[in-house]
Amino acid sequence: MALRILLIACAIIQLWITLKHSYHEAEAVEFKMTNLVCETLNKSWMVFHKCRLRAVSRNRTCMYLNGTILHPAYKIHTRLEIFQKANGYKPWLINTTVDVCRFLKKPFNPVAITIAKLFLEFSNFNHTCPYLGPQIVDGFYLRYKSLPHGMPTGEYLLSLTWHFDWKPQFITNIYFKFIEDIKADT
Repeated sequence: MALRILLIACAIIQLWITLKHSYHEAEAVEFKMTNLVCETLNKSWMVFHKCRLRAVSRNRTCMYLNGTILHPAYKIHTRLEIFQKANGYKPWLINTTVDVCRFLKKPFNPVAITIAKLFLEFSNFNHTCPYLGPQIVDGFYLRYKSLPHGMPTGEYLLSLTWHFDWKPQFITNIYFKFIEDIKADT
């Protein structure tokens, strides 16, 4: 009987330590957008109606983007780059070009898959090419648990240059910061 009580007490203490550690881990991470810049390079193809961030709470910023593609786009490519801030934004790990039409039929690029999983829930990018009309991202916010692995603490820039028929049409730059407080567990 005493052994059973001891085992139950140990299990409760272990559960309490695990929950306390996961609670502090969630508190220790700050992962939010700080700026959003949308630039149209060719206003006869793409027009932005809304491109803004809205602070919902202290640790959450939502992105609202509304643009219209004015002509059918059959060949869409995006150049995806991630920069880290260190005396200006310097290239960091990722610089790739993705054939969006091919990707939407069958995802093939692991970086694009990760970014698409973050955005698709909040957007109307749910079909293959051609794209025409309103393109909307509504209420998107960054979630740390959606990323496959951690990244170093710092400020970052996700730059997407969108090409229609291999001609640059518009650029979306998403600035975000990731801060992990390692001392929060103490």
